[in-house]
Amino acid sequence: MAEGDAPDFAMTRAVEILARIAEGKRPAYAPPPPVDKPLLLFSEIVAFETGVTTRAAVEKALGIAFAYPTRGWHTYAVGGSARAFLSAFYKDGTLVACELYAPRSPDAPPLAARSVVFRLVPGEIALGMQPGVLGEGFVRVPTRAGAFEATFEARYPGGVAYAMTQNGVLERFALYAER
Repeated sequence: MAEGDAPDFAMTRAVEILARIAEGKRPAYAPPPPVDKPLLLFSEIVAFETGVTTRAAVEKALGIAFAYPTRGWHTYAVGGSARAFLSAFYKDGTLVACELYAPRSPDAPPLAARSVVFRLVPGEIALGMQPGVLGEGFVRVPTRAGAFEATFEARYPGGVAYAMTQNGVLERFALYAER
């Protein structure tokens, strides 16, 4: 087509269709801006910080874990009477993922809970609290149907954190190191 000629109708239509396809592949949400501090699961005896905490330090504080929910995960029951599970995953002896959650599965092992309480810091956020305590570092993101009522995401130096709710309260925290 020479300069100044009118565009071909079919070519214009093809560009419109390709533009719609490209728009449809955009993410359903924009990731939140990162907070300036690492997020971690903290107790007075050990802190779980992705990329920093070692398996040796955790085992020194909590003992040997139970392999649950699958091989590779190291799980402890914590919280005393308000039993929760704390699951950790390591690569080369260093923490790359951890989750603190209320066990839902009827197949969850009947582990005796250690009387140590973990919370998400900064913020001293505990399971069972209302999601409003998460602060502006967390944004709501799409949730898969049937999994949780709401999922919130925060980015931090070296990782991403998720907080999930069920029945209007926080039921699960997850921290994952960036790849």
